[in-house]
Amino acid sequence: MDTSFLTFSAAIVFLIGFAVSDLVMSRALLAFAAAVLVYATATGDAAFFAVLWALAALLVNLLVIWRHIADQFTTPLSDDEKALARELPEFSPGDFRRLMKIANWQTLSDDQQLTEQGKPADALYYIVSGSALVDKSGTEIKVGDNVLIGEISFTQNVPTTATVTAKQGSVLVAWPAKKLHKLMKRKSLKASFDALLAHDLADKLAADELRRAEASA
Repeated sequence: MDTSFLTFSAAIVFLIGFAVSDLVMSRALLAFAAAVLVYATATGDAAFFAVLWALAALLVNLLVIWRHIADQFTTPLSDDEKALARELPEFSPGDFRRLMKIANWQTLSDDQQLTEQGKPADALYYIVSGSALVDKSGTEIKVGDNVLIGEISFTQNVPTTATVTAKQGSVLVAWPAKKLHKLMKRKSLKASFDALLAHDLADKLAADELRRAEASA
């Protein structure tokens, strides 16, 4: 087989491997490309092409490194965003900035209905500070800050299970559902978001247990 073709093919796989953000997939592609390049170099005169594509791979690698550094350090965060980042430690600095790019901050001048039971939610909400009234089939409970609203509808693509009204003065972050679903295609962000959901669910279950204990006391 023409070793020039093998070298060219390996170089293309190298470039793809450097550009892939998933660590395991990236390493697998780089290992495969390296094996092909070693074979091509050992079985033919491919030194010139190896050097040429090694330089191209180096440039692509530097570009990807710069992109990751830029994600983590070049986008300034406001004081409110810095405070929220401390409440959401599940997310890397780069992924947190991606969340903030599509986030809408709101400080409510009046009560605002966020979801309506039985209807799909067009956004996922996070109560940064304040409170909300959750009405589920006539049963009402009050929730405080650091709580997700609409997460079941968002993750399972089903109608909301309760009508939630945020109270006046509350500070909210809203992520449009369509944009957030698109962002979830990034594996690192999806994993961090799943961890946030698990934490939020555990907090809500603990709060429910406490309310039941107080009601039976």
